[in-house]
Amino acid sequence: MDNTAILLIEFQKTWTEKGIFHKIIRKEYTSGNVLSNTKEVLSVARNQGLKIIQAPLILDKTDKERYKKTPLPARLLKRFTKGTWKADFTDGIYENTDIVVQGRFGFDACKGSNLEQLLKENGIKNVYVCGFTTDHCVKETINSLTDKGFKCILVSDCTATRNHKLQEKIEKELEIISGKQLIKEIGRNTG
Repeated sequence: MDNTAILLIEFQKTWTEKGIFHKIIRKEYTSGNVLSNTKEVLSVARNQGLKIIQAPLILDKTDKERYKKTPLPARLLKRFTKGTWKADFTDGIYENTDIVVQGRFGFDACKGSNLEQLLKENGIKNVYVCGFTTDHCVKETINSLTDKGFKCILVSDCTATRNHKLQEKIEKELEIISGKQLIKEIGRNTG
């Protein structure tokens, strides 16, 4: 699985702790055990040497050009603000060996960022995607990367959105795998 990576989109405290964005996904995030599922996948992936790529959204007012291109809801509600807990990675998700995407300003994690370049530099062709929200940033990034020639698979129980019906709708549109299935796949292909 040398050409495979796990991509984490916005696994940040804005989504996983208190506040309005957390309230949006809280029911699905909690009932689906998204955090524990993701930690389990990451543990196995790291132990097997898979690349972990973090694609946070960070609002930096000092970078006026990128800041004004960031989606309005994030700016208005002051979410993902650089230097605050809202932009911090969710506890237990990030490790120093992870690759962190820089420059991102849109729902699509490729917008303005070095994500595509990082994938190419690391020889990545297959991307398993986790994060928030399934119907916006995750889906848009998957569609963008697929258009660029990458094979993307949604890790269904490592993502969340507003409600179960919407989650199921997006899952029907994309190729999916569960965290447990992915763990078996990693073991099968690296063992």
